[in-house]
Amino acid sequence: MIKLKSLRDRVLHIKIRTKLLLLILIAGAFCLTLFRFLWHKKWEAYYFLIENLPSNMRFFPMQDNDFWLKLTQEALKYDVPDSEDDKEAVKALEPFFSLADDYTSITVYGLEDGLYRAGCFPEAMLWNEPFNTFFQMSYRWIDEEINQVYERAVKFKNGYASVFISFYHSAYFIVPYALFCLFLCISLFLFLVLFFVGKKLKTIVRLETSILQMSSGDLETPLKNAGFDEIGILTLELDKLRSALRENFLREQEVHKSNQELIAALSHDLRTPLTILKGYLEILRLNRNPDMQTEYISRCLRKADDLKEMTDRMFEYALVFDEDTGFGEETSYTNLPVSFFLESLKEHSDFLRLAGFTTELCFPDFQASETSSAAISADEAMIKRILNNLFSNIIKYADKKETVSITVSIEEFLVISVKNKIKETEENLCKNEKISSGYDSLHKHPCNHKRTDSGYSPLHETLSDNMGSTQIGLKSVQKMMEKMSGKLSLQTEKGFFQAKLQFAVRK
Repeated sequence: MIKLKSLRDRVLHIKIRTKLLLLILIAGAFCLTLFRFLWHKKWEAYYFLIENLPSNMRFFPMQDNDFWLKLTQEALKYDVPDSEDDKEAVKALEPFFSLADDYTSITVYGLEDGLYRAGCFPEAMLWNEPFNTFFQMSYRWIDEEINQVYERAVKFKNGYASVFISFYHSAYFIVPYALFCLFLCISLFLFLVLFFVGKKLKTIVRLETSILQMSSGDLETPLKNAGFDEIGILTLELDKLRSALRENFLREQEVHKSNQELIAALSHDLRTPLTILKGYLEILRLNRNPDMQTEYISRCLRKADDLKEMTDRMFEYALVFDEDTGFGEETSYTNLPVSFFLESLKEHSDFLRLAGFTTELCFPDFQASETSSAAISADEAMIKRILNNLFSNIIKYADKKETVSITVSIEEFLVISVKNKIKETEENLCKNEKISSGYDSLHKHPCNHKRTDSGYSPLHETLSDNMGSTQIGLKSVQKMMEKMSGKLSLQTEKGFFQAKLQFAVRK
């Protein structure tokens, strides 16, 4: 089986010029054999036409059907000359030769001595056309005896004589039949060769059409298989080129989309600390809570440091939406204590209260021995951006009438849960339908929007008022959590939105 498969592969990979040479040899041998077979059957064809073709459709002359009967009857009226020198007897026998038509020869020989007595030559052979042309072609080109010779002992008036009859009627059939056989075999040979060439030309035309489609921008339609010869290999390589161009085109589109999302992400992440910084500065300008001014100034400085760090690492955002490489290889991981998360949450809680929200902090006692040494391996800058995104969404989309609940728990994982009431506006009601946590059922609003499969919600995006919600915030949070081997869970229920951050704990 393996040998047969190998032989088949070799045959399929034969080059075009080799295939054409083999086809010419095989077709030539077949057509030559066919010609020899047809030529061997020439007399069968001749008599078949005589028996089946009507007389008015015959293209060649025929002898009289009653020729032999008339010959024997007429011979009884004449004497056979004793020799060819007996002029009077030979002349007296001439009416007997009138039985022969223009294509028949009659010769009389002595029965006992076999010597020539008299005879007649066919009139058509006296250089008459077109018989002479066919006759010459038969003998010179076809090299075949075209006369049909018969010998009979015929009784004359003075005794028996040997009569030789030669019919040349078939000269009108042999040459046309030979030309017909040649035409048929040569036509068959040319048909086989031209069919092969035409098939290859058709493949080339189809290949040209595919190339024109590719040049016009159609990179989806695959090229049809064209075998394993030179044209087939060219088609296969062009199809690979088409696939490569298509992949490059799609990748270029993805890069373009990622660049657009990069701009939105940078605008979002830079605007969030700027908004918080502006809020603290506004409080300082209005001289509210004078006792907290030093703390507020410290927070403003920290936000300014955060902005500086973001601008220094802005190129990392180019990989936020890259599924393969994440945030790049320069991401710095450190063991952050649980207290870092608590302080950050308290800071954001204070800012929410300054913005008019009511907050509820639910922190367990982390002074226990089993949790005092707990730490989270994460990037500090990413943690800050994650919390900035979540709380900036609350400022923009949460209802100030309801308490914002912030809960922290720790066992095998550090879980941070932020829950708030969704602001009851028509816009947010419709946006609320787009939230998809991937874990819990979502509350359905009357606007009848379909839930998305992305796992992100535009509900709590913190972008500028002109940009609106583009899902960049929570999408960035999702990517950053995945990069740090964490987990983000989002869900809505009865008008409340809840986000859960889950980090692995090292003790």
